[in-house]
Amino acid sequence: MEKQHGYRGEQLRALRRGFARRMVAGLLAWTALFGVWAVAVDAFVAPRLADAISSACPWRTLSAQEADLDDTVWFEASLEKTRVTMISCYAALLADDKTAYDRASDDARGVSDALGAATGGAKSSGVDSSDAATSGDGAMADQGAATGQESASDASDASGKDGVSDGALQNLDAAADGSMHEYRSAMPSEDAVVAGILADRDEASKQALFEEACAALGTDPSAVRVESPWTTEQARQLWNEMYYADGHMEYRDLGFYDFVRSLRLSMSVVLYLAGVIAVLAFALAWLTRCFASLFDAMEALFTKRDEEPGLPRELEPTARALADLRRGRDDAERAALAAEQRKNELVAYLAHDIRTPLTSIVGYLTLLAEAPDMPEAQRARYAQVALDRSYRLESMMEEFFEITRYNLGSIPIERERFDAALLCRQVADEFYPAAKARSIDIEVCADDPIECFADAEKVSRVLNNLLKNAVAYADKESTVTVRARCEDAPGAVGKEERDATCRALVVDVENQGREIGPEHLQSIFEKFYREDGARSTEGGGAGLGLAIAREIARAHGGDLTATSVAGRTVFTLRIPV
Repeated sequence: MEKQHGYRGEQLRALRRGFARRMVAGLLAWTALFGVWAVAVDAFVAPRLADAISSACPWRTLSAQEADLDDTVWFEASLEKTRVTMISCYAALLADDKTAYDRASDDARGVSDALGAATGGAKSSGVDSSDAATSGDGAMADQGAATGQESASDASDASGKDGVSDGALQNLDAAADGSMHEYRSAMPSEDAVVAGILADRDEASKQALFEEACAALGTDPSAVRVESPWTTEQARQLWNEMYYADGHMEYRDLGFYDFVRSLRLSMSVVLYLAGVIAVLAFALAWLTRCFASLFDAMEALFTKRDEEPGLPRELEPTARALADLRRGRDDAERAALAAEQRKNELVAYLAHDIRTPLTSIVGYLTLLAEAPDMPEAQRARYAQVALDRSYRLESMMEEFFEITRYNLGSIPIERERFDAALLCRQVADEFYPAAKARSIDIEVCADDPIECFADAEKVSRVLNNLLKNAVAYADKESTVTVRARCEDAPGAVGKEERDATCRALVVDVENQGREIGPEHLQSIFEKFYREDGARSTEGGGAGLGLAIAREIARAHGGDLTATSVAGRTVFTLRIPV
């Protein structure tokens, strides 16, 4: 049992180590793979996906009243800068176009003249394309006012209408020949000149000039964007708000984008946990394969198949335990076969032993019945022979009943005090006639007296069996020795628990004769076992004497052992007293 518990503990530790090793290796591999994947997605996939989602979000418009930008400091500054830029471009246009100059208002011509005087009358703006001299239509874009120098198509896509980037103006009307003209405003220093000219004017005058400039440049204040509070990098990454000169604004409704962005962490956690579950499933699959291999091995063990399925390395303790079970099963099967064989032999022996005395009894009784005038002496001799055979048959049947009782564990032990030395001499005296017939001496060596507390009748039965065998198998003209003594012995063996040390009666029965082989020394005490294959009609018993003797010894808490060396055989009875 302790060995099986050792196997179980070792096996549990091996399975725990294997499961933990696979879990740790799988989690480390998955964590590294997940980290590389997360970095790659964040660097390459996430920006493109964010642009795609944000670009798909719809634009929303807020009126000037809803936007409420009038008292916003940054908006007032950006709006003033945009008006200066527009008026500066308009003044530059008037300086280049006499017709437009004639149609302009007095305030506009005054600003144009002042700008020309401040710059020495030189032209401050020019035509970038080859068609600048002939085309009156065109577009002007302010590149010095603010953040973006976006193309017309980019600005149109961003705003959803004709317009320009922050602080820039752009008219998308094309010339008749399909060419596009772009006018650039004066240098920032010229914007500063215009800002100085307008500084003395009131708000209404500046607004009127701004609206006139918008009309002359083919646009409207509601289409002119002002510089946003975003930096250039922020505007590039999140182009989601646009502000216009008339105070209204447009923005992207990024609710869906924000919702998707909010799922980023939770989706990452879910994905990582899914990987952890996959690793756990892999480790559990390994455990399942181990148990499947174990079930196959158990099936092979119980179905008694010759081939043994291989078990994984982690199930080595279980493999050793199964090997022990297989050996135990094989030993039990061999023992059962041996017991079955001995039982079959016993049946044959019984048939022979019972038939022999019965044949004699029937024969002699038949002679008595058929010869009523038989002489009295002969009649008495025949009757005595039939009676002896009946006693022999009764003795054999008593042995069988007694071993049956012992098998059921119902040996009654009735202890009493007696002299063991005297008991040995009494039993020896019973065998003097049989020993004398074979010229065998029986010598009893015992200290007087040896007081014992045991079942005298059962001890006498043991000594009777031992002396019977000793006389039967001793060499002729040899000596059978019986030695009895008391000695200290370790704790009792068998059914009764005693002190760590106790006094024990030790009786040795020794004879010189045929040697008992080592393979038979333990088997001779088994039920139905006989060393010799032949049976003696006269002296052979049922072969149960030594089995009964050992059962009696163990019922007392002792034991019966035997040794046989060079023909010297010694049976030793040891029982606590």
